[in-house]
Amino acid sequence: MAGALSRGGGGPQPPATPPTPTGQGRPGAIQLEGVQTPQLAVEKRGPREIQVGKTARFEILVRNVGSAIANDVVLRDSVPFGTALVATTPPAAPTPAPGLTDAPGASSDLVWQLGTLPPGGQARVALDLMPMQEGDVGSVASVSFRADASVRARATRAALKLTAEPPAPVLVGLDSRLTITISNPGSGVATGVVLEGVIPEGITHRAGHELEFDVGSLPPGESRSIDLVLATTGPGVHGLRLTARADGQIEVSESVKIAVTAPTLELAVQMPTRRYLQRPATCVLSMTNAGTAPALGVELVAQLPPGMKFIRANNAGYYEERTHRVLWNLEELPAAETGQVEVVVMPIALGPQKIVAAARTTAGLSDQIGHTVEVEGLAALAFEVADSEDPIEVGGVSEYVIRVANQGTKPASGVRVVATLLGDMEPVEARGPSAHRVDNLTISFEPLAKLAPSEEATYRIRVRGRREGDQRVQVQLTSDEQPAPITKEEITRVYADR
Repeated sequence: MAGALSRGGGGPQPPATPPTPTGQGRPGAIQLEGVQTPQLAVEKRGPREIQVGKTARFEILVRNVGSAIANDVVLRDSVPFGTALVATTPPAAPTPAPGLTDAPGASSDLVWQLGTLPPGGQARVALDLMPMQEGDVGSVASVSFRADASVRARATRAALKLTAEPPAPVLVGLDSRLTITISNPGSGVATGVVLEGVIPEGITHRAGHELEFDVGSLPPGESRSIDLVLATTGPGVHGLRLTARADGQIEVSESVKIAVTAPTLELAVQMPTRRYLQRPATCVLSMTNAGTAPALGVELVAQLPPGMKFIRANNAGYYEERTHRVLWNLEELPAAETGQVEVVVMPIALGPQKIVAAARTTAGLSDQIGHTVEVEGLAALAFEVADSEDPIEVGGVSEYVIRVANQGTKPASGVRVVATLLGDMEPVEARGPSAHRVDNLTISFEPLAKLAPSEEATYRIRVRGRREGDQRVQVQLTSDEQPAPITKEEITRVYADR
């Protein structure tokens, strides 16, 4: 496997755009490949002595003494000076001699198109001449040919294919393993193959944020695999961008999704924010896993304040008396699910009472939440009215005893008692914990500043019966906490002797 290097800022510049092909050539036959060595030998034969006026025959022999074909073989000669051409075999194609085109019977050059001569092949040409004057007779023959050579090159095209299967989702903090395969589906060798990658946020690699792997050359039909071990630091679906490059401006890219899962723990409390003393309250604790993986080994603790007394808990909640807390254990909280537990407490002290709930998993995931309940007392006043003597005779005296008690948990303030005599009764005397005044038949006591829980205040009113019949007293009780009056009546029978 190629090693990973930190990717630098520079690099080779891409080559210029290749020209558009315009050639029309084609490879030759297989025999034309390699070194081509055609070689022609030319020889003129004829008599050493000829006579004027008598036809003489001369021959030209052209032979291919080389090892390759000679193409387009052309033999050239000219009619010797002092002679006249009688015939050629094969017939030549005469061309006028320079400067003599207008002279009748002028000499001319002779050309034979001999075509192709294979190795060992030969061609023979005969000239019949008529000597016209004495002297040396002769001419120079020349031969030309074309030698063909060919080479065959196979034009191939390299290609790259990049594949990477998305790895299975992995829990955050664990390694994700990714196998990347680079293959060459082309017909030529891919050279200078490099794999590059940009590591997204939430994933790390020991080589850094940008990766570069030197793959080298990749023959056609072959592939290379690179294993990446990536550390996960953040949950989510992360996109890893991969690019493979090779010489010749070959480039392919691929994106791979790497899913990193993680559980979450979010606590919530449902409980009144205000509660009366000695009134049970239910606290509902909710745990929500809004993540993408199960939360394993969840421990939930509710720490109760000193002013709250434990009553009961559901779902196997365990109350630890020494620490005054309730504990629950949950093996697993699946992703996107919410679990709930309840604990019932009794407020036993006034003032703010704070319940603190905390949850944690074996993997170290945790959350904490607090909820404060304002515990208040309730002033609950009750009173009774009773007469000491009943019945009484006209002119007799009876005493109304009014007992006011605070049966609540909070001191009552501004406690006020007002008694009104209804009928033929007259007030004689009044006593109580506060001063009073008499207005006609109404006895009003000054408000009592404070009446503590379980405390009792007694008021006494002595009255005299003035006429026989059922005489009544009406008593009203008010307080700052209860401004609406509570009314009670007591009936006293007054009689007269007959």
